[in-house]
Amino acid sequence: MAGQARPFSGVATAIGLAVWQLVFPLPLGVAALVVNRSHPHLGSFLNFCAIASISVGVLLVAKGTWGESWRRAFPLARISPGMGLWTALCALSFLAFEASLMYVAERTVGLPSLPDPVFSTGLGPLLGAPLSEEILFRGYGLARIRELGGRRRALFLTALVFSLLHGHWFRLPGTFLLGLFFGWLVLRTGSLWPAFIGHFTVNGTVSAWTSLSVPSFDRAMTVPWWVMVSLGCTGLAGLILLGSPLVRRRIKGFS
Repeated sequence: MAGQARPFSGVATAIGLAVWQLVFPLPLGVAALVVNRSHPHLGSFLNFCAIASISVGVLLVAKGTWGESWRRAFPLARISPGMGLWTALCALSFLAFEASLMYVAERTVGLPSLPDPVFSTGLGPLLGAPLSEEILFRGYGLARIRELGGRRRALFLTALVFSLLHGHWFRLPGTFLLGLFFGWLVLRTGSLWPAFIGHFTVNGTVSAWTSLSVPSFDRAMTVPWWVMVSLGCTGLAGLILLGSPLVRRRIKGFS
């Protein structure tokens, strides 16, 4: 029972999420790396299949855990178009603000140029990751840890593992906040759709940024400082506006 949860209830499940994310897609991921050298398009497709396969395995685990109630790992209640748009705008505003902060940090203390261990290019991060990771973390993980240790612990642990798997120390705060936001949306709406939309918006924006030949999303040193500062101010203003009761009251799902 959530009210009688022990101190470490749900931690083993959280560790299991990390292991599953890293190990389950490994065979297809290795094949994608090998094939990509001679057949980039096939390699990209195999990478997508590797990432997407996580969701299939997770749903099988959910079936074994809850039997006929396995759909609690895949909640797809309908949401309003306004909720979907609000989620996408929040994700874009957050990315703008985070990019500006990264720019300032790079200018002042410097940041290491290290690749995201999960993120790559192609169909995998653009389509596969939003699908599989949301089912893993905000679907099965959130429901299972909530069952074992309560709502707050579920939000914290799933966001923590999600952030640890997505980058290095200087990226952890932003990814952790996104994980909390996506989890909160799923608990609030009873649906994975807002998390899918938010995750797709983030990955799609980063992919688009990369396709413009900017060195990386958080090391945009070739962009004039006033552009990045303006971007950050716009993002912060967007977050404040979108989070205001005036806006949220007008969105079906928040009323």
